Amino acid sequence: MNKILIPLLTSLLTFTAHADIEGRYDDGARWAFISDDNSNNVAVIDTFAFSYTDQIELKAKPTHLEVSDVQDVLVYIDGKTPTVYVYDLVKKTHWQMAMEGIPTEITFHADEAQLAVAMKDRIDIIKPLKREYVATITDIKSPFSMNFDNGGYNLYVSESKSGKTLIYRNHDGQRSYINVGEGNVSELTLSPDARLALASQYKDNSVVVWDLSMEMEFNTFHFDSQPWRPYVSSDSEYIVLASENGQAQVIESWGGEVVKELKLTGAPKSIRTGWIETMGIIESKGALDIFELSTNTPVQSVPLTNDLREVVVVSDSKTLFATQEGSSKLFVYDIRTNKVLKEIDTKLAKPHLLAMGITNTVCH
Repeated sequence: MNKILIPLLTSLLTFTAHADIEGRYDDGARWAFISDDNSNNVAVIDTFAFSYTDQIELKAKPTHLEVSDVQDVLVYIDGKTPTVYVYDLVKKTHWQMAMEGIPTEITFHADEAQLAVAMKDRIDIIKPLKREYVATITDIKSPFSMNFDNGGYNLYVSESKSGKTLIYRNHDGQRSYINVGEGNVSELTLSPDARLALASQYKDNSVVVWDLSMEMEFNTFHFDSQPWRPYVSSDSEYIVLASENGQAQVIESWGGEVVKELKLTGAPKSIRTGWIETMGIIESKGALDIFELSTNTPVQSVPLTNDLREVVVVSDSKTLFATQEGSSKLFVYDIRTNKVLKEIDTKLAKPHLLAMGITNTVCH
């Protein structure tokens, strides 16, 4: 047998055995964790087998839930106590880290070891697995949104009432500032290649795009009604914008050319892309509008029995999973075949948050 193939086959066999260890949820692209509004329970869903697998009882009811694919921990906050809660997905142990204030948001660094924890006028960066406190940022005003860029080099903190955006250099704490929009703005969106920063500017119903590499405004796109938070495809090639009156645009991200305009079923509730970034998916009340990003083919509208709550396209970009209002089951949609698949029962009373270690959404 070829000498190169022997270690490769050994590696594959080891991986398969490792992945099939019962109760070990350390494949971030496979396992989805679903919270319940009525309990501390989290359902574990196998997105490869499209099936319910297990239930984990947490120490609090999560208002925000994150998974580290690298360190195999589930991290969550409850919106009530000055605490970050941690659950080890391999060892099945719980612990907590005390914070100075009540956390409102959490987001992992690209190394999935460091975690930014937002509180009132403050962000702490911690390492949940090692239970270490790394840094504190206090020269910011709440409310704000925060994003690590995809490489983890910078943390971007955008103040929601001014558009003032702090760029915090992660390795040495150096600070600089830009303004992405003025007045009330949406949460900040970063292109996965860390080239663009985008925000909806509510005072004039526009979307402001800032070129981070050129350190200047790249473009502004105007709408007749309030625009939703901008979205950028995971390959950073397309910007997808939508507004409250159902107007939507697809923009080529390098030149800023509008390559497609479309009319949605209704006001947007979420924007996603998928199937190796050829398709756009915009949720509105009662429907999913599906369209090709770069061609003029008609929009296909998929009717929804229930409104969706949290929408996730998995990392291979082929399937969309979502929690639903008034249902214990997950909505499942195959993007490749444009088919609604069989729902998955979570065995929860009121499923809400849907977290995975790896997804196709990189820009939020």
